[in-house]
Amino acid sequence: MQKRDLFSLCVFYAISPIHAGAGSSLAAVDLPIQRERHTNWPHIQASAVKGAMRAHYRDFAENTSLINYLFGSDEQDGWKEKENIPGAISVSDAKLLAFPVRSSVAPFVWVTCPAVLKRLDNDLTFAGMEGIAQELPAVAEEEAFCLAGNVLEEVLLEDMVVTVKQAIPNPVPAAFPPRDNLLLVSNEAFKYLVESCTEIQTQIKINSETGTAQDRALRYQELLPADSVLYSVVYYSRAVFDNTLQADTVRGRVEDVIKNFIQIGGDETLGRGICQITWLQGGVQ
Repeated sequence: MQKRDLFSLCVFYAISPIHAGAGSSLAAVDLPIQRERHTNWPHIQASAVKGAMRAHYRDFAENTSLINYLFGSDEQDGWKEKENIPGAISVSDAKLLAFPVRSSVAPFVWVTCPAVLKRLDNDLTFAGMEGIAQELPAVAEEEAFCLAGNVLEEVLLEDMVVTVKQAIPNPVPAAFPPRDNLLLVSNEAFKYLVESCTEIQTQIKINSETGTAQDRALRYQELLPADSVLYSVVYYSRAVFDNTLQADTVRGRVEDVIKNFIQIGGDETLGRGICQITWLQGGVQ
């Protein structure tokens, strides 16, 4: 009897800033990060996530003979057949769960919002996992609730002040970071913070002959800050043309190799995009 298809959630905790670029821009920031069209929240597109997973598997698997069956056929990985095949795994965009913000009560706090948690609830349910059971309180624009830690009263988040009304049970599953200094802010406050409080770095190129900055080489690059928390839904199915690779085997092969840390996005040689990953196994379909 053929095994059913399976789900997992891959949680990314940014150890270093991430630059998942959206190309060049004519705005003040030359190299912005990827953002969702309808919310303008930062995210990492599924193609970048799956590409990073494929590269990690290629670098760390003891035997890469299955890479084309797992991630899809590619000539770079030795695929020589005339017919291309899809991979046995499907990966969603990496969605933002918790965003780190400079604060007056700690080096920083994480913020999330009801809209983010509603999305998480939908994704957990879709992946066959237990969703968020508790009803979230309404959050006014200048208010917040403490989900984890001991953050109370008035708190300065960057250049805005919110009043933490009370602590409420954390609805985020325990396997997700962070477990401390997590605030539930309003959807409006979350939108402002993720749009205005990302990291901007200046990059230049030095002229080797003069030792000074080269003309027209100045650029501004946007980064998703370290300590950001994101997650992707990963769907495992039977590998095409290899009936021995059922969904449970595919999941085992992938999660045994892609673990601990992974690099995502650009500027790998600058140490960007190092993420600690955690796998949460979901249900079946």
